[in-house]
Amino acid sequence: MNRYKLRANYDIENIDSHKVNGTVVVDVPMLSNGKLNYGLSNIKKRLYKEHIYPSEIGFDIMSLATMVYMADTRIERAVHGQDSWTREIELEIPVSNIALWQAQISTIERLLKFLTGDLWKIVLSNRTWKFHNPEEVQEKTDKYDKVSLFSGGMDSLISTINLMENRKNTLLISHAGEGLTKNAQENIVNRFDTIYLDVLHTWLDLWMVFPNNYIPEGGNDNNTRSRSFLFIGFGIFAMTGIDGVSELMVPENGLIALNVPLDETRVGSFSTRTTHPFYLSLWNELISGLDLKMYVKNPYWNKTKGEMAAECNNKEVLYETMKMSFSCSSPGKARWRGLSPQHCGYCVPCIIRRAAMHKAFGNDGTIYTQTSIHEMQSKNSEGIGIQLRSFQYAIDKIKKDRKCALLYIHKPGPLPQDDEYLKELADTYTRGLLEVDTFIQDSLEQEDKDNDL
Repeated sequence: MNRYKLRANYDIENIDSHKVNGTVVVDVPMLSNGKLNYGLSNIKKRLYKEHIYPSEIGFDIMSLATMVYMADTRIERAVHGQDSWTREIELEIPVSNIALWQAQISTIERLLKFLTGDLWKIVLSNRTWKFHNPEEVQEKTDKYDKVSLFSGGMDSLISTINLMENRKNTLLISHAGEGLTKNAQENIVNRFDTIYLDVLHTWLDLWMVFPNNYIPEGGNDNNTRSRSFLFIGFGIFAMTGIDGVSELMVPENGLIALNVPLDETRVGSFSTRTTHPFYLSLWNELISGLDLKMYVKNPYWNKTKGEMAAECNNKEVLYETMKMSFSCSSPGKARWRGLSPQHCGYCVPCIIRRAAMHKAFGNDGTIYTQTSIHEMQSKNSEGIGIQLRSFQYAIDKIKKDRKCALLYIHKPGPLPQDDEYLKELADTYTRGLLEVDTFIQDSLEQEDKDNDL
């Protein structure tokens, strides 16, 4: 186990490390031949091409997000975490205005601890390297009505269809670090190019992935907890370069956003918080503290995934394109059966996705490795039915006493003490579980009928 301190460095070209009092200090090169590393140079070109000119504060956020994502994915939790979980990570971030950022350190550390479960320490230094090439900077564009995260998943797909149908010129913010996600994003955008010819939908896709074992002795961690920090950071970074838009849309259905543990075993590493209301509120606290006139918002916080699909402004387009979207938490599991990576059909996101399509359309054209609910219930040794049984356990509890939803929604993290808001969250959680229950029961009934034929 090691403690780590990562320092973003604009004066070196190769990663370097040494140990000080048991802490591995790593200098991370931000530049190569004067150009930004980690996919940021390409993004800068794309931004400038669209007349998007992020501020220096915006770049501070982007560099912080880059270092967080690097630390989270290249410092292996099982090796360097206390009890194979909690890591101690310090980041030194050069910023454009130390005084402004200094007051935000406690918010950042709290935000990151809530998101990843680690102990983070943020140290600031002065950044003399400037993001902007003054001779290239022109007037900021005001051609966009909306800015939205676009993950390639079903929720962001629905949200984008709604924006296109409402004729909203939209800047779509994407990140990918592997091919499946990238392909999903690209395939959907390419289809939108033919469907929505007269509605602007500029796609900014950041490809950021770090070499294996990039951090000396760090190893590799395959979790995606900090991806939302990079994702939102990228969105805010871009928004500082345009005029006329103050809201960054983070589309996610309410059941997943809350992510209430389905049973007593789903805590800690099983309870992600990437779009939790408290997490987004900390982002807004940070943004406000940096004097940026913008905020992040999940417009679907009180909708289930099925409700989002059923209420989509163009269900025909949704049904066609949703097969291009990707939701599965572990598509690589298909390789165990000699198949190419695909939706497994039995993880939590897959089950919620299948239930949503059942509610909205009654059927689902997605290819899943495992489709039979009866088989999922019977395959104990292979682990295929674990998430299904967790859902059934949570559904049984909520059916016995729906009032308990007001208690359960507090388990993942703090929520505002607003009775109406809490009631709506609890109702969304309950409707989400019952949506899954309807899918399970209807599927079992249909399988029994098919077996009788």
